Amino acid sequence: MASITSVGVGSGIDLEALITQIVDAERAPTESRLDFEQTRLEAEISAVGSLRLTMDAFQSALQDLKDLDFFSTRRATSGDSSLFTATAGENADLSTYNIQVFEQAQANKIASDTDFADPNATVGSGTLTIGFEGGSNFAITVGATDTIAEIRDAINNASDNVGITASLITVDAGMGDGSTVTKFVFTSDTTGASSQIDISVDDDDLTDTDGSGLSQFFYDGTNPLDAGNQFSQVDAAQDARISVDGFTAFSSTNEFSNVINDVTITLLDEADDILNPPSAALVIDEDKTQVKAAVETFVATYNELITVFNTLTDYDSVSGTSGLLSGDSVVSSLESSIRRVISDTVDGANEGFDALTFIGISTNSNGSIALDDTTLTDIISNNFQDLATLFSSDDGVATQLDELLTGFLQSGGTFDNRDERLQASLDDIQDQRDDLDLRVSIIEERFRSQFAALDILVAQLNSTGDFLLQQLSASANIINRDSNN
Repeated sequence: MASITSVGVGSGIDLEALITQIVDAERAPTESRLDFEQTRLEAEISAVGSLRLTMDAFQSALQDLKDLDFFSTRRATSGDSSLFTATAGENADLSTYNIQVFEQAQANKIASDTDFADPNATVGSGTLTIGFEGGSNFAITVGATDTIAEIRDAINNASDNVGITASLITVDAGMGDGSTVTKFVFTSDTTGASSQIDISVDDDDLTDTDGSGLSQFFYDGTNPLDAGNQFSQVDAAQDARISVDGFTAFSSTNEFSNVINDVTITLLDEADDILNPPSAALVIDEDKTQVKAAVETFVATYNELITVFNTLTDYDSVSGTSGLLSGDSVVSSLESSIRRVISDTVDGANEGFDALTFIGISTNSNGSIALDDTTLTDIISNNFQDLATLFSSDDGVATQLDELLTGFLQSGGTFDNRDERLQASLDDIQDQRDDLDLRVSIIEERFRSQFAALDILVAQLNSTGDFLLQQLSASANIINRDSNN
C-alpha cells in the first residue's frame, strides 16, 4: 500500500506538524540515550588509545635497557677522524691502539700510449683477452672496421666482463694548435693489488706485441713498467696499508675488518710521505654515552605516561570533573603495578645499587620522576655493571616493566580485548539506531493512516455542515418573506 505523504488538506488542520511532534517525542528519549552512550564509548576509545600509544612509547624506551648486551656496547674513537674512522662491535676488546696510515687502496687504471685521432679510429682485427693478472678474464673479437668507440662498448657490454670498465677521453694533443687526440682507458671496478689489469692480444697480423694493429692494446700485467707495453699506468693496483702497534696489515679496500677483533677501521686519507706516515690513537671503550641517553629517555617517557595517567584518572576539584578512565579498575591496577616496579628494589642487585633512587632518580608529588645528572654520571663512571644489573637482570626494572606492558599491549592482550568490546558496543548502538528508525517509521505510518481517516471524516462533516447551513439559511429566507406578506 502506498504511503500517505500529506494529511490535513481536507480538514484544514496542520496534521503534518502534529505527526512530526508525535514522532519526535517517540524518538527523543531513546535517541538521547544512544547519543550519550555513543559519546561515552568514543571518548573511552580515545582515552584508551591515548594511553596505549604512550605505553607503547615507554615500552620502546625499555628495549635497550632490558638488554644486557646493550651495556656491553663498545665505542671506537679515532684520534684523528680525518685520517681514519672506526666502529666496534660488542665483542671488541677494551684497549688503545696506535694506528699508522701508509696508503689507501687503489684500483688499477691504465691509458693507451697510442694517440688515436678520434673515437672513430680503427686498430685492425683479432681477439683481445682482458682480465686480471693471475685471475679471471674474458675475450672479445674485434673486426677490421670496428672503431675504438665500438671496442669500448663491446667490452663494457660483454656478459662475461670480469669487472673492468673501458672509456675514452679526448685531450689536448700538445701541439700548441688546439688539436686533440683520444686515449683508450681501462679501469678496474675494484681496488687492491689483485685489480692489476692484464691484456693479451691475438692479432690477425700474426704479431701480437709489436704496437701495430690490434697489438696497440697489449699490456703485460705481470710487468706493468715493461717497455713493450702499449698502455701506461695512471693508477697502480694497490692494497691499503696500515700498521697497528707497529705490525703491518693490508686490505684490498680501505676497510680493515679482520685486524682487531670486532673492529672495522676505515681509511679516509694516506701518507704524503710513506717514510714518515701519520698516526693516531684508536680507543675501544664501553659506550657509556648511549647508556646515559637511554636512561634519560626512560625518565622522559615514563613522565609522559604518568601525565596521561593523571589526566585520565584524577579528579579535578576545581572543575568538579573526573578523568575519562577514573575508577577504571584495569587502568588503576596497571598504574599501581608500574609505580610499584619503579619504587621496589631489584633482587640480585648489589646492596646500595638495587633501586632507582641510588642512580639519582626520585619521585615527585604528582607521581613523575626526576633524574639527578651528577649522580647518574658518577654511577656510569664507577658502577657501570651495577647499573646494568639494575635495569637488565632477570628481575631488573626494565625487564619487569617490559613484561608487565607486554601483557597489555601485545596482540590479543588486555587492550586488544578492550578495543574489541568497545567496538562491539558501538556496533550494538548502531543496531539500536536502526531498530529505532524502523519502530518510529511504523509509528509514523500508523498515525499518518489514522490522521488521514480523521482528515476525511472532518472534511465530510464540514461538507455536511455547510449543506445544513445553506438549507437553514434558505428556510429562514422563506419564513421572512411569508411574514412580510
